[in-house]
Amino acid sequence: MSKGDNRREEIVSFMERYAEEHGGQSPSLQEIADDVGISKAAVDQHMQKLIDEGRACRRDGKLWLTQTPLFPLLDLNRHEGSSNGGGSRRG
Repeated sequence: MSKGDNRREEIVSFMERYAEEHGGQSPSLQEIADDVGISKAAVDQHMQKLIDEGRACRRDGKLWLTQTPLFPLLDLNRHEGSSNGGGSRRG
């Protein structure tokens, strides 16, 4: 994953947290920039990339994520053993 990809994931994580903590509201570019530690212009560039990827959109001057997970992502390493028959509890 490139540095830009990592930064976009940080932005997405912040936006998800922000929406959860603020009743579904979207953060401003400045709030994202302050949290992630980059300029507002850089946030705008990353948001445009997320829009191009179909992961975000602009509506009424606000930025919105378009694909919020319905459930937490699974830790694949933790579940690896159970998919290959290892660790069964027969007794």
